[in-house]
Amino acid sequence: MEFHRDPKSKKLKGKADQIYKTKNIALLAAWAFVAYSLQANTTRLERHYSLKTPKAKDPLKAELLVKGKHHTDSESYRGLGFRSDAKERGRFTQLFWLQAEKGGGFTAAMIDSSIKGYEAKRANLAYEESKSKI
Repeated sequence: MEFHRDPKSKKLKGKADQIYKTKNIALLAAWAFVAYSLQANTTRLERHYSLKTPKAKDPLKAELLVKGKHHTDSESYRGLGFRSDAKERGRFTQLFWLQAEKGGGFTAAMIDSSIKGYEAKRANLAYEESKSKI
């Protein structure tokens, strides 16, 4: 997504959420990781790269990402794309992977499913770790 600077104020034009999310390190890291992981699968890789040439003004669907929350998230969590921790990177990785499978850009259902999928994998890893200590 590209934003243009206002010639007078030199500030970026566009909605604040859209501008912030395009610069989020968790989003960028997840996008790059999925792009690397899909190198052997050209069909999915093309779907993944198709996000950068959208017909819509906001291919990341900032207003949908803001609503992307899990029941375990704190009240202060402002939705997917505002933090840059490992949890956020994992959720974005899951989202980009799912989008590469299905194509068509982000939807509310896809965002919800990717967050739930990431949390389920995280819970399974915790289970396996605790089981190995028995």
